[in-house]
Amino acid sequence: MGKNNDIIASNQLFAILVNIVIGVGILTLPRTLAEKAGPDSLIVLAIGSVLFLVVALVIQKLVTKFPRKTIIEITNSALFKPVGFLVGLGYFIYTFTLVVLEVRVFGEITKNYLLVNTPIEIIIITFLITSIYLVRSGIESIARLSVIILPLSIFPAILAAAVAIPDLDFTYFLPILRTSWSDMMKALPSVFFSFLGFEFIVFIGFFVGDSKHIKKTTIRTVAFVSCVYFIFTAITIARFGIEESKNLIWPVISLFKSVDIPGTLLENVEVVIIATWLLAIFMTIAIAYFGATFLLSRLIKSKEQNYFAIALLPIIYFLALIPENIVEVTDFMNIFTNYMGTTFSIIIPGFMLLISFLRRKPKRGIKKNG
Repeated sequence: MGKNNDIIASNQLFAILVNIVIGVGILTLPRTLAEKAGPDSLIVLAIGSVLFLVVALVIQKLVTKFPRKTIIEITNSALFKPVGFLVGLGYFIYTFTLVVLEVRVFGEITKNYLLVNTPIEIIIITFLITSIYLVRSGIESIARLSVIILPLSIFPAILAAAVAIPDLDFTYFLPILRTSWSDMMKALPSVFFSFLGFEFIVFIGFFVGDSKHIKKTTIRTVAFVSCVYFIFTAITIARFGIEESKNLIWPVISLFKSVDIPGTLLENVEVVIIATWLLAIFMTIAIAYFGATFLLSRLIKSKEQNYFAIALLPIIYFLALIPENIVEVTDFMNIFTNYMGTTFSIIIPGFMLLISFLRRKPKRGIKKNG
């Protein structure tokens, strides 16, 4: 990496985290909540968002407790170097797997809604070659592009969704609290998993110039993402209803397709909206791709991570083509979020923070006795 290409500001960290969380997480959230929580989807979403904020603050506390360190160095300090290597390897596999799955999702959305006659193999390889340039440019270039793409992808989508407001039926959310509390609690993990990507701060935090602002950025990120999720979930379910939302693969994409903006020169407005949303998915993949190459470089103690981007490309390409259809992709995503997501976003950061506190307590006692 370049000399001045490894420092990002807190507002850039905010843009990176929002892009990586919202990119794919929002696409299926209304369907998942409709299946598990029914008319109480918004209540579950609100509760889950608040609870995830607690998880996010735990991760943030770990990052700020060890400034300018990645999860590998944090684990080395809290435990032992061999454990740090294994944890770092786990995060690399986790990040790499996320890249593979989201590349395939990107290819499926592009083929189904934009480039119907283009083979998915061509879409994926073209996309990967494009993303390599950004990954090799470093975290600062990724951060700057994130700041630009965030409003370009989010606000047109919100404006387009707002057009559907006159046709919405909010009685789909009635009666309130019809779902049992036990079923609502079972639906909470779906909300947690929709925030996957935030845990990338355990290595992206390494690049933040002033770690004092990370806590404020964490709260802003979770609050902003929660608001976006709330808006799209409310509009999507109020537009299609509970039962129809359950049967849509990507309800938010279907929402975009159903929008008709009067007075526009474009006949297919949804194409433009979907294309701008794909920018957010592109950033999600680029950030995860960079994270995988960066973690790999830290594991083998290499000063450069650029050449890993090219080396990993054919592996990502072939693995992304293994699922035969979108159903298998969804199954892989569910397994990924249920097991790997829980481990690397909740269990490991929480355990590392606890260990870091426990290891410091004896030192204080020694000073007092001395």
